[in-house]
Amino acid sequence: SIASLQTTIPILFDEIRQEKIDCVAFPDDGAAKRFAHMFAPLTLELVTCGKTRDGDKRAITVQDGNPKNKRVLIVDDLVQTGGTLYECGVALKALGAASVSAFVAHSVFPNESWKRFSRGGDRSVFEKFWTTNSIPTVTNNLPKEDVFVVLDLLEKIVYDLDFR
Repeated sequence: SIASLQTTIPILFDEIRQEKIDCVAFPDDGAAKRFAHMFAPLTLELVTCGKTRDGDKRAITVQDGNPKNKRVLIVDDLVQTGGTLYECGVALKALGAASVSAFVAHSVFPNESWKRFSRGGDRSVFEKFWTTNSIPTVTNNLPKEDVFVVLDLLEKIVYDLDFR
């Protein structure tokens, strides 16, 4: 079984409750359409971001929902260099989000681009950055006492193999 966002979201629910996350944001309309239903049991505010273009410049804006005074979690399937996640986080904070965290199922992070999201990095915008251990060659190198929290997929994958 290959871990997908459907596999990974349920292991995130305890973290959402513990951190008192009250809003989930998606980086684009496609992600919102594919995954928003997965958060229905938690009755969270939903926010959708999106890319807009002005000539050669690209910007991320909030297209639907209101993050003001919310503890927001941006959810996406994977991250590479994280430009869209970062810009989404900045846009949410600019609109008054109380805090912004991120979750991705798969952290690719080529050339150790995760360092930019670490405390002190130039993309240090997230209170917490959850990911799964679906790519252990990356997640085994993430710093333990930083913004990163690695969620273990093993139990969920075994369950899915046995009961799906």
